[in-house]
Amino acid sequence: MLSIDNQEKVEALYDSYNRVIRPLISEIEAREESFPTPLFNEIRAFNDHIARCYLPKIANEKIITELEKAEGHISRITLDCFKYLDVFLYEKIRNFEKRTRNIDLTVLDNGQFFPTFCKLKKDAVISVRQAKNLESMNIIKSLEFYQLAYNQYCDLENKIDDKTGEINWLKVRFSFNRLFKLAIWILAAILSGLLSLFLTCDSIANFIKSLI
Repeated sequence: MLSIDNQEKVEALYDSYNRVIRPLISEIEAREESFPTPLFNEIRAFNDHIARCYLPKIANEKIITELEKAEGHISRITLDCFKYLDVFLYEKIRNFEKRTRNIDLTVLDNGQFFPTFCKLKKDAVISVRQAKNLESMNIIKSLEFYQLAYNQYCDLENKIDDKTGEINWLKVRFSFNRLFKLAIWILAAILSGLLSLFLTCDSIANFIKSLI
């Protein structure tokens, strides 16, 4: 039988799971359309430690140990959720850069979009780097940096989404300009060929000479 103090600890752990972890898992599933196996294993381990607290004749010291381990898994699950989301958003930003590498993004927002984009991306990368450095020493502090990186990536994602229409128009304009330049090049090549043929043709050359 759990003491009142231990029951409150169990309730606090499940409260953290419901308030923080479940929404993060829902977002991961919505974005990736899958559930990472390592997360499933962590959740199973968390629930296993809680279940052991209800074993018959379990000592209070053992219950406290199991609850501490369960709390560790809650921290690990939360951290892993942010790590998965950070990786997903990083890849999304990188794909955006690949798709727009030939487009002049400096014209957006009167030149304000691109510097803001670069700063947010740099800040997010720095936050992830700091989180990785702290992960083996201070998981709570590491979690704060992973969450900060997630917020920064979300801000970056929102700025891109807000400019989707304008970015698509820039893509159309770039494609039109490229086709126009290609058409000019082809026309120049045709005219050059015709001029070369005109000047090398004997009858035409003799006609020009007679005029001279």
